[in-house]
Amino acid sequence: MENASNQKRVPPCERISREVSVAFVQPLYEQNIGYMARAMKNFCLKKLYLVSPRCTLGLESRKYAMHAADIVENAVIVEKFEELVGKHDIVACSTGVKGEEPLRRHVSPAEMAAILAESTGSKLVVIGREDWGLSRQELSLCDLIVHIEANPAYPSLNASHAAIIMFYEIYNKYHSYEPRIERPPRTEVEAFFRYLDRLAETLGYQETERERLALTIKRLINETRFTKRDLRALFGIVRDSLNAIEKSEKQEKNTPSK
Repeated sequence: MENASNQKRVPPCERISREVSVAFVQPLYEQNIGYMARAMKNFCLKKLYLVSPRCTLGLESRKYAMHAADIVENAVIVEKFEELVGKHDIVACSTGVKGEEPLRRHVSPAEMAAILAESTGSKLVVIGREDWGLSRQELSLCDLIVHIEANPAYPSLNASHAAIIMFYEIYNKYHSYEPRIERPPRTEVEAFFRYLDRLAETLGYQETERERLALTIKRLINETRFTKRDLRALFGIVRDSLNAIEKSEKQEKNTPSK
């Protein structure tokens, strides 16, 4: 593992507020935005994104935020979830439905928080809609899926309740871990997956098979202590394999048949 930080230790709260942002997808009620802001301030989080909110952002949200009204006032409204993903190196999303398939392969809040605290780069914690969470398409864009275990007879948590559990774990782990893993930036990760998709297509994988492969590897990369150096090594193998196959195919086309 790489030691990503040799400089003077940054206070945990400062690291959290600088590195970790929160996105609330299509919030339905103003009071939940206020509760979200209040929970954020409890645990040193400052940057809130609201993705296409279904309610106004007014006095009620500020009232429920109490001393965290400044977070509500400074919240940034965006229209599409995808634009936020591209701006962050690690995106961790909460879900109330767990599963073994690659889409819903999940970690606990504590595991998620340890990964964020040990890693460099910008991070985004995503809280889904109050009424139905995140879509399959949105989950596929997430790097980490976080599931909170609860009473099987009533496992659904209020959005702000789920958020506060995740925020507490982040706060706790940032006080226990130093950033020692130099994570690959989003641009390099996306370039890798473009090459991987081309290689899989060249090998005859169907579109659904390629999507499943990419999602499996994405989860593996982000659930482990995968570094920028590791990705570059893997990228090199994929790129060289693709180039070798394409070169061989080109030579075959140019070779006159007997």
